[in-house]
Amino acid sequence: MKIVAEKRAKTGTSASKQARAAGKLPAVIYGKAVDSLPVLIDLKEFEDAIRQVGSNGVFSLEVDDETYQVFVKEYSYYATKPTLYHVDLQAFTAGEKVDMTIPVYVEGEEEILEGILSQSISEIDIVIAPEDAPTDFTIDASKLQIGDSLTVADIELPESAELLTEPDETVVSVSAPEDISDDLETEDTATDVMPEPEVIGEDDEDE
Repeated sequence: MKIVAEKRAKTGTSASKQARAAGKLPAVIYGKAVDSLPVLIDLKEFEDAIRQVGSNGVFSLEVDDETYQVFVKEYSYYATKPTLYHVDLQAFTAGEKVDMTIPVYVEGEEEILEGILSQSISEIDIVIAPEDAPTDFTIDASKLQIGDSLTVADIELPESAELLTEPDETVVSVSAPEDISDDLETEDTATDVMPEPEVIGEDDEDE
C-alpha cells in the first residue's frame, strides 16, 4: 500500500485550516533517520488505506523522491465530530523495533451465562518491528465464570515482541450481578438516612 504526500510549504493554524478545507490531512513524519517532516495527505486516500491495513498497519508514504515505511503513531480527531484532524506518522527501517500500541478486543462474551463481564483495558504496549506487529489482539472470555479474570500475561504475543504493559494488569473480569445491586442498595440506604435538622434559638429562649 502506497500513499503520495506533499511537503507542507506553510505551517500554522491558518495554513492547516485551508488544507483541511481542500480535503487534505496535515501530518508529521518522524523517526530515527528522519527529521520532523510536515506533510499533507489526501484525507480520503488515507482513510481508504487505513481501512485496508488496519489502524496500526504499515504502508509506504512517498514524499517527492523519498519513500518512507510508516505507521500511524497517533490519531487526532475533531472534538465535535469523528473526523481526522491530524496524524503523527512514525518512519522506520526494516527490522527496526519500535514501541507500538496494539488494540485488545474481547470475544465470547455472549457465552457467559452468569455474571457481568468488564473490560479494564482496551490496548497494550509492546516493542516490535512494525512489519511483524499484529493488527490487534483478541482474548477469549467464553469460559470465564464469576470471579475469574484474564490478565495481560494471558495474551499470546509474537515471539519477537517485548511486552511493555504490566503483565499482571487485568484485561477482563467477571463479577456477580448481586455485587452491583448490593452497591446500589448501599447507596440508596445512605441517601435515605437524613440527619435530624438542628434547631436554632431554643437555648436562647430558655435563657
